[in-house]
Amino acid sequence: MFILSVKADKKKFFIVLAVILLIVTSIIVVNKVHNSQPTATSDGKSYVLSAGTNEERVAFLQQFGWKVNPEPVEIKDVAIPQKFSDVYVQYNNIQKEQGLDLEPYSGKTCKQWVYCVTNYPQVTDIRATLLVFDNKIVGGDLSTAELDGFMTGFNGEKTSNDYSLTTMNPDPDSVEDNAKPKVSSEIPANAWPTD
Repeated sequence: MFILSVKADKKKFFIVLAVILLIVTSIIVVNKVHNSQPTATSDGKSYVLSAGTNEERVAFLQQFGWKVNPEPVEIKDVAIPQKFSDVYVQYNNIQKEQGLDLEPYSGKTCKQWVYCVTNYPQVTDIRATLLVFDNKIVGGDLSTAELDGFMTGFNGEKTSNDYSLTTMNPDPDSVEDNAKPKVSSEIPANAWPTD
C-alpha cells in the first residue's frame, strides 16, 4: 500500500480557491452577457431591441401594442450622418425619449425596415420605421405616409418639452379631445430617414 501525504499551505489554498472562483464568475458573466437580449427603457418600461429576424421585428412593435402587416413595405440601407442637421437632432430627440440614441451610430449605415401599422386609432396608413444595426433596433418611429402628417416615438403618444406639440385631428367636430392621438413632433413624415 502506497500513501502520499501532502501538507497544504493555507495561503496557497486560498489563492487557488480565489482563482477558481474568479474563473467561474467570469464564465457566468460572459455567458449571461452573450445570451442576454439588448433592451431599452422608456417611461419606466423595458423593451427588447432584438431585430435579427422578421419575427423579432414584428414582435418588437407588438411590445407597444401595434399590429402590423408581417411583410415590410420597404427595406433599404440608411446612412446615419456624421454631423446631424436640425432635422436629425429633432429625430434623435425622439429616439432619446424612447431610450435610444443615434449618436453612437454617426457615420454608420444601418438597415431600415418599414411596416404598415393596422391598428393605430383613427388614422390610416401609419408606418412603423425601424432602424437596425447589428441585429439590434437603434432607432425608429411611427409616422403617417402623407407629406403633411406626423411622426412620433414607438408608443404613438409621446409628450415632450423639446418640441411644439400638435394634435392630429382630421375632423375637429367628430373627435373628442381626449380621443385624439398626440404626436411628439412637427417633423414631416418624409423628413427622416433620407440618404
